[in-house]
Amino acid sequence: MMGGVHLSTRAFGTGSGGRLFLTGLTLMSIGALGMVLTYVILWLVGPVVGAPLVELRLQVVGPWEVSGFVGWEIFMNLLTFFSFLIVIRLTPLVGYHAAEHKVVHAIERYGHPTLELARAMPRAHRRCGTTLLAGILPAFLIAAPLGFVAPGLALMVVFMGWLGRYHVGYVIQQYLTTKEPSDAQLRAGLHAGHKLLDRWRREPFVQVSPLASFWRRGMIQMLLGVVVGMQLFNWVYAHLPFWLDWELWLH
Repeated sequence: MMGGVHLSTRAFGTGSGGRLFLTGLTLMSIGALGMVLTYVILWLVGPVVGAPLVELRLQVVGPWEVSGFVGWEIFMNLLTFFSFLIVIRLTPLVGYHAAEHKVVHAIERYGHPTLELARAMPRAHRRCGTTLLAGILPAFLIAAPLGFVAPGLALMVVFMGWLGRYHVGYVIQQYLTTKEPSDAQLRAGLHAGHKLLDRWRREPFVQVSPLASFWRRGMIQMLLGVVVGMQLFNWVYAHLPFWLDWELWLH
């Protein structure tokens, strides 16, 4: 999470609502920067290949106006996805992400994590949501354009993507969404891990309502941050064609 590590069970959580909100907002900001990187690459590639890729992505031109639009749609979908991953790779979030996994591995293996034990643990974790999301999303990004011209092939791609989701997700998690954490990031993870364990030891059989459980998972707070970020992003996106019209600016 933004500024630390959030660990939770269904009964306990370790992160504040404000930090979780900022995490969601940060993720949307990273997504916006990823889109900027996508447009820069499309702006550079478009004239080389003779295709209006920026205009196609902005939906200024229709897909029927571009030869081989299915292939270009697949290319642009994957480019957008990996642009986001490249940008997030440059942020501190990936270090905290790795610290979270290392601490969880140490808890599962030893029960009481230390700095030395956590440092020796692997960065990737099979049960991380990133593994599932990042593992299956590329298949959907490929299948979506194919669905217009070859629905059977699109279903085959989704099926194969589902079968290989953990392998693809693990590679993405290992090389893009985590990196070796600093000692400060690892200590933040350990702080969250010990805090969670202490709360569990005090109340090992505590029961909470489904709503309280979901709240403590942090998804609602992060979703609120994402929604706020999305509104800002949509406003920028709506004005992007005007801002990219340099001739209008010059006149």
